[in-house]
Amino acid sequence: MLKSWRIGKVLGFPIELNLSFLILLALVFVAYGGLVGVMVVCLAFGSVLLHELGHAVVARKLGVHVSGIELGFLGGAAKMVNLPRNANQELMIAAAGPAVSLVLAGIGIGLGTVAHLPLVALVGWINLVIAGFNLIPALPMDGGRILRAVLSKRMSFVRATDVAVTVSRVAAIAFVVLGLLGPSYQLLILAPFLWLMGTREKLIARAMEHDVAGYGRDVEVMRGGRQAWGWGAPMHRFAVTHRNGRIVIEQLD
Repeated sequence: MLKSWRIGKVLGFPIELNLSFLILLALVFVAYGGLVGVMVVCLAFGSVLLHELGHAVVARKLGVHVSGIELGFLGGAAKMVNLPRNANQELMIAAAGPAVSLVLAGIGIGLGTVAHLPLVALVGWINLVIAGFNLIPALPMDGGRILRAVLSKRMSFVRATDVAVTVSRVAAIAFVVLGLLGPSYQLLILAPFLWLMGTREKLIARAMEHDVAGYGRDVEVMRGGRQAWGWGAPMHRFAVTHRNGRIVIEQLD
């Protein structure tokens, strides 16, 4: 794991900058436009921060604690400590980020076009790309979370996770193809991440299904690998670690 530094707070949420983000800036500076490229990346990550704040604010309103927001090479992440209590809450939290990005896209593109402000329009287009990319139905991206939340209303959480992971792996293969055909090197990095995180989600779902076995078919579990929830289900915490190249899930209590 690369080192992260806390650079401040926004709306009460600690903001952390991962070393991988600085690596990205250096790479862009050397290979993609110097200071202009760095400026575009900073605008993009400012938009990513607002996107993640959308997740974090909605999570907080729903009683889900967010310990902070981390920005890194592949984007940002709102780090949730506890979990949504049902599929509707996960759906709302997952959709909040793209909703913020779409609003910013509309404002930026509209205002930039009408007022002839190219930089404002650029921010709008960046947010449109962020929203569209995050809505790809691939776990652990927002679209994958939304897909699983919707599916879990019609089938078991484990089955919904399996379907969402299958879609995610199709997306990962597509990312590899697109990355090899074009200059989108980020897709080549993201593809194995999606594949491995899909495996993690499947393991967590099965571990939690086992944990709540015997509490009725209405019991559900949500993402994160730390708690199980449901009507009559016990509340437990889990730790997800890597040992000798394997993903290991341990119950903490």
